[in-house]
Amino acid sequence: MTSTRTAPIVERPETPGGLRTSDRALAPDRRALVATVVLAAVSVGGAVVSVTGGLAETLFDAMGPTGRLSIPVPMMLAQLVAAWVASGRRRRPALVASALLALVEPVCIVSGFFDGGYSDPARTGAHTAYQVLLVSMLAVVGILAARRFNRVLRDA
Repeated sequence: MTSTRTAPIVERPETPGGLRTSDRALAPDRRALVATVVLAAVSVGGAVVSVTGGLAETLFDAMGPTGRLSIPVPMMLAQLVAAWVASGRRRRPALVASALLALVEPVCIVSGFFDGGYSDPARTGAHTAYQVLLVSMLAVVGILAARRFNRVLRDA
């Protein structure tokens, strides 16, 4: 008499579609992505305002590390990518990207205190108003990303 050994069957929780819970597709949520696109537009507008208002010589200067009314291009591109991933249907990437975006936005806001952006004596009242718009959009993106993170985490 010979016996055959079989591997033990491991039960994993499945959804009605047959996917494991961690692989389940999410409902897309594009709010953080839309807000980030608006933030990018506000940032480009801030660069134009900086050049026309004398805070920067060129658009590249205005959207670089010394920009006062815009976000540096590499940081803006990274935020757009993170927002796109956070808005998607894949749970783990959405969780990581939304957490990253929710953490980065307050850092962007606080950095203005350390890089002199909020205290530049060359700013006019209009520049300050535009800066408030930019900071407000950063806060909106951060809040929407945090909400996405909480929703994805809760739907686990």
